[in-house]
Amino acid sequence: MAHLVDNAPLRSVVEAFAAAPGQETYFDVLRAALHGDLLLDATGSTIAFTDDGSAIAAGSTIKFHEGLDPNGDRALFAFTNQERAGDMHPDDRDGVQTIGQSALGVLEFAVAQGFRSLYIDPAGPTCSLDVSHVQFVLRNDHNDAVKDALAVDDRPAVLDALAAGGTLLYAVSEHADGRVEVATSMGPDGVPVYLAFTSAAEVLARDTDAAVAAVDLRRIASDAITEPFGGLVINPSGPWIVLTTDELRALLERLPEAPAEETNP
Repeated sequence: MAHLVDNAPLRSVVEAFAAAPGQETYFDVLRAALHGDLLLDATGSTIAFTDDGSAIAAGSTIKFHEGLDPNGDRALFAFTNQERAGDMHPDDRDGVQTIGQSALGVLEFAVAQGFRSLYIDPAGPTCSLDVSHVQFVLRNDHNDAVKDALAVDDRPAVLDALAAGGTLLYAVSEHADGRVEVATSMGPDGVPVYLAFTSAAEVLARDTDAAVAAVDLRRIASDAITEPFGGLVINPSGPWIVLTTDELRALLERLPEAPAEETNP
């Protein structure tokens, strides 16, 4: 990867988890781990690059460092920057070899290779992600464009990302009597609002028992302006946004036509 990897947002929430381990801080790490880049420790590998330095050359031998979690299962190690990778090799920091990947790519690799845990900055402060949680997040839709716009607190950018179409997720509760209930909340003005999420990690951060349903944005906007509802909150665990009924009506004018079939919660 040509640019310097330094995933400061993820490192910050990992440090917060290490200082106060708990469900809330754990899911903050899982949410943040979908974004930015990470490094894998390839120290000891034989790596050659193409002449322009843009790719790994044929014939290279790469082995990524791993370990065991407390249950004795395989754990992959990933790092938010080169310094944290060097902490694993304090006697030979200059000899540390790393390969940068998108954070999402690292999560996919952990699932595909059968790891049970993914340690972020394992030399500490650290957080170990359960790969079963990672797998749950990855097998469901995720709207990275909307999430990225929310992260920079740019309202027009969020609206533009939504106008591109696609899906968000509803958090769904399935009751013993067969009823299916979509998560809603009460707005500051006392009017109920729908809740929508950019990924399953965002759903888990609010309700670990909820199921998820991917729903077309046109359907979501329509639901959120149907009485008695008066708006939509996206990613209530933050960074979040509240869309008014006027904004949702304007969004409906911009959205592409809904697909012929959609998932109904």
